[in-house]
Amino acid sequence: MVIPSDGQQTAAEGADGGFDEDGFTVHGSPPRRTFTVLNDAPVGVSDDDDLLGAVRTGRRLAQLLVDSRDAAPFTLAIDAAWGTGKSSLLHAVDRALSDTPGVRTVWFNAWTAERVGALEGLIKSVLLSFDRNVLRRAVRKLAGQEQLLGVLRAAVLLAVSVVGLGRVVDELWRRLAADAKSRNQIRDVVRGMAENWLARSRPDETRLLAVFVDDLDRCSSAQIVEVCEAMKLYLDVPGVVFVLACDGAVVLRAVRDRPGGDREGGEIGYLDKIIQINYRVAPPSERRALRLIGGYAARSGTADLFDVDMRSLLVEHTGGNPRAIKRLINSFVLEYRLRPDWDEAGAQNLLKIILLQQFYPVFYSLFVDSLDADPIGDFLAYREFRLAVGIGDLTEPDVAARTREFFVRKHIAPPEPHSTGPALDAALHRLEQRLPPEFVRLGDDTEFTSLLAGLVGPVNTSLVRAVLHLRPLASAPIGLAQNRSAELAGTRILWVDDEANDSFYLAQEARARGARVAIANDGENARLRFELFRPTVLVSDIHRNGDDEAGFTDLEAFRARRLYDGPVIFFTRTATEARQQRATALGARITDQLEDVLAWLPSI
Repeated sequence: MVIPSDGQQTAAEGADGGFDEDGFTVHGSPPRRTFTVLNDAPVGVSDDDDLLGAVRTGRRLAQLLVDSRDAAPFTLAIDAAWGTGKSSLLHAVDRALSDTPGVRTVWFNAWTAERVGALEGLIKSVLLSFDRNVLRRAVRKLAGQEQLLGVLRAAVLLAVSVVGLGRVVDELWRRLAADAKSRNQIRDVVRGMAENWLARSRPDETRLLAVFVDDLDRCSSAQIVEVCEAMKLYLDVPGVVFVLACDGAVVLRAVRDRPGGDREGGEIGYLDKIIQINYRVAPPSERRALRLIGGYAARSGTADLFDVDMRSLLVEHTGGNPRAIKRLINSFVLEYRLRPDWDEAGAQNLLKIILLQQFYPVFYSLFVDSLDADPIGDFLAYREFRLAVGIGDLTEPDVAARTREFFVRKHIAPPEPHSTGPALDAALHRLEQRLPPEFVRLGDDTEFTSLLAGLVGPVNTSLVRAVLHLRPLASAPIGLAQNRSAELAGTRILWVDDEANDSFYLAQEARARGARVAIANDGENARLRFELFRPTVLVSDIHRNGDDEAGFTDLEAFRARRLYDGPVIFFTRTATEARQQRATALGARITDQLEDVLAWLPSI
């Protein structure tokens, strides 16, 4: 079977075009665009390709290991959530170590080794990293221990030692793991090998074996514990360091749930004995996340389809998670490849529809299944009127005309021309009683509104909906919000900070827990947000634009003007005693720890 390439015509299409099986026009030219999928390989192979900033961090961590080689054994954990670049950082550390004299590296993938057994696989990986002569010396030493192995088994080992190292290690393992008594000797055997290997160091360099353990958090709880115990019980020997990639929360849970485990916090002490250094990979800054999206879009050929607002939306809802971004782009590539209809409906429209499906699934269902002719147009009309109500003025002629047409179309009494104040509030209440609750929930979401604006219009809307009615999206939602709690559902946080857009981890974490977050850079922008966003919690910095008292001064003004009288948290770099007193006098809390803010929000 010959599959025509993009731009080749099938016999059914004909030279002058025709219709596909769904009745859409098929044009013979121009050729379809080509988009390509992104793989899940670690990124950052070179400085120019370092989208995650892993190369520079990897070099620094590698230097830490080299400078601390005399302290081995110890374990460095690279702690990060799913898809955030742990493997990329591990590879960066490995590359940085590759040219260091006296350093040898070995990789062990805990997930792919699960069928064999983590204990066996990890120990064999370490043994194979030692020199051939070190292994043979260990074999000869064991051969003399007839009380441990017996004469017959010793002879077998001596015979095997003249062949490949893999056979030697396999036989060593089979003999040492034969029974409980033999297994107790494993650490002594490995320690002896490590000391022998270290003794062969050159006078000007101490040898170091760096063992990289990847994908541990993909394993079962039992497998995670087995790897941890193998590292501590059998491989805690001189000259060996472990670099472990894991999600700390997953490992903690596995240790807590192990048979005989202490469910009252004992897992922390257990892991402290195994992991001496914990490097937590911070979420990317907004700037870094945007660069990441740009890099992936360029590689997939989709760069021109992502406008500024779409990129910002993707950053907000994925938190800059590399794997989540790649999977969304791949969903688009799949859909476009499968459906020629999107040439006519528009490739960018398809991308926006996928963003809608992934991040706003309730509205996506309304868009596809609603009997209303134009759900997007309805939402945008509602949004426009809602903004007018927030301002308290419907005097702008074009807005008033569109509002009246929208109300009439919905069979609702429209507000009178030039209505203000209570009359507009009453009209908004009447309208919201007739609209889907999702409209009201998303009414102040500017990113969502921007996404819809590009799809508005009877031609685009009807065509896109027709394509989706004939054949729904083949790519399922990718579960970007998996494992997110809803402890802050219903909380509306206004965050006032002149540096918020450069360090938005607070907003990302709050949204992940169900909160709505609006950001203002100064007091004036915050005032507008109070009217439109109606926050339930105010989080503010203190120093802003050169003013050390800005946060306090703004809060006093908000309260004096009765704009806001709810709970307040000051989040500052320096929580001095004087600032503590000032915050207390204003009835606010203050901290310089992000963890405090996230801990306080559910109870406020």
